[in-house]
Amino acid sequence: MNLTRTQTPPAPSPVDSASFERESPLRVTAPAPALTKEVETSPEIISDEPVTRTGRLSKQLTGLSDDLKEIAELRIALAKAEVTERVDYGVGRAKQGSVSGVIALLGAFFLLVTVALGLGWLLGHPFWGFLIVTVAILLIAGIAWFVLNPKPPTTQK
Repeated sequence: MNLTRTQTPPAPSPVDSASFERESPLRVTAPAPALTKEVETSPEIISDEPVTRTGRLSKQLTGLSDDLKEIAELRIALAKAEVTERVDYGVGRAKQGSVSGVIALLGAFFLLVTVALGLGWLLGHPFWGFLIVTVAILLIAGIAWFVLNPKPPTTQK
């Protein structure tokens, strides 16, 4: 048995037979939001009177003065920020110096106590070690007093 199949053309779909001039019920016809957005305009732009050269110049000078005011305010704000930054840096350095100085003085104190006890052990009694260290410190302080003595200002009469 020889069966041949005959091919029949496919039935036209409703989309193919639809007219493109008509609106399809599946198509959404909402306007785009960007097209319906209203542009805000200032009343100066929508003016019935013609813009004169002096009017344009006046508006430009007003804009220029506003820009200059803004630049001045920004410069002042920048100067304040720079001063604040420098003060904060100085405060940080002062904290660093004071803490380091206190720790250094404490270390120097213990070093002097150690030297005094060592000299006292060598001399047979701690009294002699502390006496020698105290006299040495007073001599160094006296020398520093005379070396670092500032000269008085000379005044002419």
